[in-house]
Amino acid sequence: MAQIVQEHYRDFQGKEQGLLTASRAFLVAGIAGCLAGVAATILTGSFLWIAAGLACAVAGIVLFLVFGALSEITIMLKKLLGLPVKGVISGTRSGSVSVCSECGGLTWPDSEKCASCGADFASRPARPEE
Repeated sequence: MAQIVQEHYRDFQGKEQGLLTASRAFLVAGIAGCLAGVAATILTGSFLWIAAGLACAVAGIVLFLVFGALSEITIMLKKLLGLPVKGVISGTRSGSVSVCSECGGLTWPDSEKCASCGADFASRPARPEE
C-alpha cells in the first residue's frame, strides 16, 4: 500500500545589496516614466506619450529583473569562492512536501488516494526518514 512521504528541501536564493538597490531604482523609474507618460497624454492630448510611458515601464521591469539576477549570481559566486559576503541571502528556506511513495507525485498530507497514480494511502502518513 502506498504511503505519503515527507521530503525535505532547501531553497537557496540570494541578492547582493548594491545590485538589488539598483534593480529597485530601475523599477521605480519605470513606473514613474509610465505615470509621466499618462500625465503628458492628459496635458497634450497626444497618445504618443502613452506609448513612451509604457516603454519606460517595460524597460524598468526588464532592468529590474536583470539586475536582480546579477545580484543573485554575484552573491552565489562569492559564497562558492569562500569570500566574505556582507549581503544577506534572501529566500534561504527549508521545509517539507508530501509526496506519494509509489510515483513521487505531490499530494496533501491527509489524502486518501494519490491524484497522479491512484494508489491508496495508509491511514497515517509515514514519518520522514532522517
